[in-house]
Amino acid sequence: MLLFCARGGLRLKLAYERFLTRTGLPPRLPRAALMVSRLVAARTAFHPPSPGVLSELEREFSGQSMAEIAAALAQRDDLALPPQWYAPFQKAAFVALLAGSEPAVAILHEAVAEQDALFRAHLAASAGNRHQCVLVDTGLYGSTVRILQEGVPDRQWSGLQFARCNYKRLPTPHFPRTLGLSVESDWYKPWEVRTSALRFWQLIEACLEPELPSVRTFSEGPQGAPPRANLQVAGWENRVEPDQPGLFTGVLAYIDALTPETLQRVPGDASRAWHSLKGAVVWPDRQAVTTLSLGGRSRDFGRTELRAQFAGSGVTNPLRQIRESLWREGAVIRSFPRAGRLVLALIELIYAGRALRMELQARRRRVP
Repeated sequence: MLLFCARGGLRLKLAYERFLTRTGLPPRLPRAALMVSRLVAARTAFHPPSPGVLSELEREFSGQSMAEIAAALAQRDDLALPPQWYAPFQKAAFVALLAGSEPAVAILHEAVAEQDALFRAHLAASAGNRHQCVLVDTGLYGSTVRILQEGVPDRQWSGLQFARCNYKRLPTPHFPRTLGLSVESDWYKPWEVRTSALRFWQLIEACLEPELPSVRTFSEGPQGAPPRANLQVAGWENRVEPDQPGLFTGVLAYIDALTPETLQRVPGDASRAWHSLKGAVVWPDRQAVTTLSLGGRSRDFGRTELRAQFAGSGVTNPLRQIRESLWREGAVIRSFPRAGRLVLALIELIYAGRALRMELQARRRRVP
């Protein structure tokens, strides 16, 4: 059973279905959209928190209080937790606090359990009694599929992603069952053109994620219907396909031009497209920086604040502007319009040296 994960998976589902229609290829597996996110998955493995949940919380909420994490998981700001919850997150302390008997802790557990039950009902409506579930998503690490493997073990979970990368440097127990269709690499390798997507992954996300909110909560469906996620606002299906020209409209235009007779041209077109992407992302000019400028990117995991693509005007040091930008190569061209190409060459040289070192280290680890 293919379960296309909200949000990026919704556009992957649209592209997949349109590809089958245009090429005449038969659909071989049942499919459905699944309203899920890392936050939703974390609730399935919360009693007690699984290793995957604790690792994810430690990374996402580094330096933030455990009360903030509780508010995100419960999606409530009125928990009135005891003072010790306002200490910075630590795994052991968080587990110990969750075992407390305070009324606010009980309310937290109740809120998480209620939302988890609604998600499980949604999952049952989407997947039925099928045991093997393939979660289709954009990437990279696959936190959602890892946590679902821990929290919903009565189903066999696999991951199918646009790209797979352990950029978080966390344990990867789910990787044997998680496939990156286009990219499988833990770092950028200048000699492997497809890994250029890792230099500006937010561009891939921006292309594939529709203008819909991340899944945070569920509510009871009307008249016995399955629970509905906050994403499923009126007309949400029509918002998966963009109504304005953009990167994803180009994806759909290419698919719409395919026929059964022209299917064989796809590998060659894809190869040329990957080289074009690398040129735009790794060696951008001013036009590329303008074309690939994005809006703010969501921090997600129950939070609504956005992170800007480039460092704000309050950061005046050019090197700091580059370091704090989501797309460093683009920031280089913005900060150094004339010398930018030289700086890009230096960055590429640094990445090449780093990739070679990491490749050698990985080979040594594989040698018995």
